[in-house]
Amino acid sequence: MPRPRSLRIVPELRAVHVERHRLGTPAELLYLDAGYDLPGTRLLPGIEKMTMAAALRRFATTEAEVLEVPEPLWLRFWPRHVALVAGFRLAGLLRGRRHEVCAYAMENNSVDVLVRGGGRLPSFAVTVVAALVGAIARLGLDRICYASPAARDTYARLPFVAAVPSTLALELPEPAPCPRAAAPLRAVFLGVLDERKGVRELLLAWPAVEQAVPGAVLDLIGAGPLSDEVHEWAAEAPATRRLLGGMPHAAVQAALATASVLVAPSVPEGRWIEQIGLPVKEGLAAGATIVTTRQTGLAPWLAEHGHHVVDADRPSLPRRLSAALESALRHPLPRDEVRSSLPARDGRLTADAWLHGDRIGALA
Repeated sequence: MPRPRSLRIVPELRAVHVERHRLGTPAELLYLDAGYDLPGTRLLPGIEKMTMAAALRRFATTEAEVLEVPEPLWLRFWPRHVALVAGFRLAGLLRGRRHEVCAYAMENNSVDVLVRGGGRLPSFAVTVVAALVGAIARLGLDRICYASPAARDTYARLPFVAAVPSTLALELPEPAPCPRAAAPLRAVFLGVLDERKGVRELLLAWPAVEQAVPGAVLDLIGAGPLSDEVHEWAAEAPATRRLLGGMPHAAVQAALATASVLVAPSVPEGRWIEQIGLPVKEGLAAGATIVTTRQTGLAPWLAEHGHHVVDADRPSLPRRLSAALESALRHPLPRDEVRSSLPARDGRLTADAWLHGDRIGALA
């Protein structure tokens, strides 16, 4: 059996990467660490955990001709991004083989925020870093696929990146294969229980929803730094607030299958804003009505298709979140309408095909 001609590097393997590995372009998948939702997921052939040094050594023996690396604007990973690109290119030169490098780009924060973080770097330093990242991307990448118009706009602000061949494949899911009827008045939060996911704002918003919409229930799926706080909050009204904790991916999908509303109130934190949001994708696939903030790159599409998108300004977010949840629970979008608005193929798989060779058929 021929070896795959593609190789992917994943810094943190999650259950969704395993599923994408099964459905996407045949490839070796090397990961550096395991994600929080990986336990309970069966790893498939071709997936292997490695250190950075071992991954670089693999380039000397792999039959792969295309390497997919994490995006350039993941600045915390950027030094390793450079090492991976340079290592794969050098291995190709030494072996007399053509090696190509590609990236899938989701980052939609401003370059200024990404470089400065919470610091006070002078403007010239931001300009220098942006030029360096852009120059390395231009020299190292053969193509980039953007996950959203917001990501494309962010990268357009980097010098030199416009010269890299690129396309846009909006990262929407395909409909779930076995649709189920929604449980009325049931909202679900899915994700890590921490500040950046808007958990505290959701806890402040929900009591008003309970009063305005009798019978409304909120299920919280996940674990994290705020687990104890959420547990105490849920115990105050166990009939309408249910903390389900961390769950295997299959159980998460089963829980989402009957959700009337998926709430994802992400807020900015440091250099981070929500890029797409896996919970948003999974909620859409099930046919749920989405309540989220303008952080996600899917925000314009969601608003255009009748979902609820609110500003993420934190002082007044609980009030706006309450109003959006009340409206969504009372008048959810028809599930068939949500599902029919989605593409026949997951946008990430479409991007995968374009990045790894089928650059005409993938976007046809």
